[in-house]
Amino acid sequence: MSREVVSRRQKAFNVERRLVKMLSSNRENYVFRVPVSGVGENFPDVFLVNNVEDRVVAFEVKTTVNSKVKVKAHQVSKLFRFLEAFKKYKTREAVIAVWFSSEGKWVFRRVDGLFASDIVITSEDESDWKP
Repeated sequence: MSREVVSRRQKAFNVERRLVKMLSSNRENYVFRVPVSGVGENFPDVFLVNNVEDRVVAFEVKTTVNSKVKVKAHQVSKLFRFLEAFKKYKTREAVIAVWFSSEGKWVFRRVDGLFASDIVITSEDESDWKP
């Protein structure tokens, strides 16, 4: 495995940990990082369960030094496949979380099951989901 691949994976791991820490600051949240990301499994990068709010959230997490990032349709689809297992929860959300490292900024984009194409998120976008 090349150094570049290792470095990219380490950066992604660090950003996922940053998100877990932020989401865990609410003591009602149970937040998990799923370490099988990127191997084609039907798991999100991170997921959150809040039994008080009757809510589960699946996250696809991205990081970039650029001003935009593309999320492939299959990466969004896996969030919905994962959420199917949690039908008893009143609220089930799929969210793309992008860390724009050069700006030190998160953008959270809620997605619905209607997306069949890639999604582009820019650093200029406003978040439509709040942690």
